[in-house]
Amino acid sequence: MRLSYSLLPVVALGFACVVAEAAGPATVKLELKAGQELTIPVAIVDGKVIAGLARLGKLGAATPSPGEIVVGLTPGDKQTFYAQLIVNERVSAPIDFVATGLIGEIKIDERVVCGRIDAPVSQRIGSTSWRVALSGFEVGKGTGSCE
Repeated sequence: MRLSYSLLPVVALGFACVVAEAAGPATVKLELKAGQELTIPVAIVDGKVIAGLARLGKLGAATPSPGEIVVGLTPGDKQTFYAQLIVNERVSAPIDFVATGLIGEIKIDERVVCGRIDAPVSQRIGSTSWRVALSGFEVGKGTGSCE
């Protein structure tokens, strides 16, 4: 049996769908650049944090609604080479997460951000990064420090 070249894209697409389905559900990609902020809806289910689709906006433009976290990234300071991650949470429990500064796929800096529900939190991160990826969301202690 000879396979026609016109059917090759259909076969490849079917194979890709099977591989993607076997890999499990797609993860939400949460990234921001200097001067931006992400508004992230979150849910706590069985003690685990589930992040939803984030909305991208300008730094300082959003206020979190109930069940949301707003994470902003300031432009970097040219003398210290650090930017500030500013986190404002309006959730039922504080949320901790990891912020990773990246240039391409190279990790430049990584910080654990410990959430608080009673006040905004600020954490510095290397500003030479092209983008900052957010991951590892988990329920925190609410102290603002991860001690």
